[in-house]
Amino acid sequence: MVHKKILLLSTYPIKNPRHGGQKRTRAIYEAYKQDFAEVRHSAVFFRGFYHDYGKDDIPLGRTGEQLVMRSPLTGDIVCGEAIYKDPLVNKKMIKLITELNPDIIHIEQPFPYLGLRPLLDELNMKPKLVFGSQNIEAPMKREILESANVPTKDIDTAVHIIAELEHELSKNSDLVVACTELDLNKHTEMGAKKVVLAPNGIAPIKTSQNSRDHWQSQYKRMGVKRIVLFVGSAHPPNWTGFWQMVGKALGFIPADTRIVVAGSISDYFEREIKPEALDIEDATFWLRAFSAGRLSEERLGALIEQSDIMLLPITEGGGSNLKTAEAILADKKVIATSHALRSFEWFKHFPNVWVADNQKDFQKSIDEALEAPFNERTAEQKRLAQQVKWDNCLADMVKVVSRL
Repeated sequence: MVHKKILLLSTYPIKNPRHGGQKRTRAIYEAYKQDFAEVRHSAVFFRGFYHDYGKDDIPLGRTGEQLVMRSPLTGDIVCGEAIYKDPLVNKKMIKLITELNPDIIHIEQPFPYLGLRPLLDELNMKPKLVFGSQNIEAPMKREILESANVPTKDIDTAVHIIAELEHELSKNSDLVVACTELDLNKHTEMGAKKVVLAPNGIAPIKTSQNSRDHWQSQYKRMGVKRIVLFVGSAHPPNWTGFWQMVGKALGFIPADTRIVVAGSISDYFEREIKPEALDIEDATFWLRAFSAGRLSEERLGALIEQSDIMLLPITEGGGSNLKTAEAILADKKVIATSHALRSFEWFKHFPNVWVADNQKDFQKSIDEALEAPFNERTAEQKRLAQQVKWDNCLADMVKVVSRL
C-alpha cells in the first residue's frame, strides 16, 4: 500500500460510465484504489449530459449551464473554468481539496486545469500533478467544431485555449500519461519531463441470460441470422468513419443480415437518416440497419457476444480506440481501418481480422467475413489479447505515479 492520497479530476462523472472517457477514468480510479491509501474522484459537469453522479461530483451552476447550452461542444472548457470562476463550484472544490489535502492530483484530459491552476495558487498548495492525456485535444477540437459549422472566430478561440493549456500541462506536470506512442512523443516535444504509456483497455464483457434472450427474440422477430455490429459514441470521427468506409447504400448486405448500431451514435443515425426521405439511400438504409440505442453493460455485452462481425471504421482522430480493445477481447471477426488499429497494430496479424482503408475494400471485407469460417487463435494470441484488459494497460502508470 502506497501511503499517499490522490484526487482524480474530470469533466464527467464515472458512477455509471458509458462513453470511452468515462470508462478510462473509472478504470484509472479503480487501479489507484488497489495501491493507494486514499483515492477520490470529482467531476465538474453539466447535468444536461449526465444524470448519474457521485457525492464528490459538482454540477455546474446556472450561469455555467447556460454557457454549455449555448455552446455544447465547448462544454468541457466551461466545466474546467468553473472550478475557479463559478462561486458554487469553487466553494465545493476548495472544501474537497482542503479536506483531502492530496499528495497527487491527476487531471484526466486537460480541461480541469483551467480552474485548478489559479485555485491551487490561491490556496498555496503544491501537490504533484499528473496529466492524463487521452488525445492531443486542440486539433481534435478543431475538427469537431468545424464539422458542426461553428463560426471560425469561436473555433480559433477554443483551440487556442486548449493548445496553450496542453503545452503548459506538458511542461509543468510531474508526469504525463499518454494513450499512444505518437501522443507520448508529442507531449515530449511540448516539454514533458516524465512520460508513461498507458494504452486504452477494456473490462471483460459481462452479460446475463436475460440479455441474451432479449436479442435472440429480437433477431427472430426480424428474421435475422447474422449481425454486423458497430458500437460508438456520438463523436464526429465515428459517424464520419462509418460514412466513408461503410456508406449509406447498404444493398450489399444480405437479406438475413443486419448492421446493428449501438451506443449514443444511434441517436445520430436516427436523427439524420429518415425512412421517409426522398433520397433512395436514406429511404432504404433501415432495411439493412438496426438501431439498438444506448444500452446497459449487460445488454451491450450480450449484443457483442452474439454478433458475427465487429466494425472499426475509424478514419480520423487521435488517441487510441477503446472499441478496438473491446473487439480484441471479444474474439470476433473484425473489419478495421489501419487508423482504428493505432497502438494495437499487432492485432492486424490475428486470424479473423480484415484491414481496409477505402469503402470498396471495406465493403468487400464485410462480404468476405460473412462467408469465411471462424479461425481459432493460437495460445500465444489468446495470451496477448488479455493484455488489453485495464489492469494490464494501467500497470506501468500506477507504478510510476507511486514513485512521485
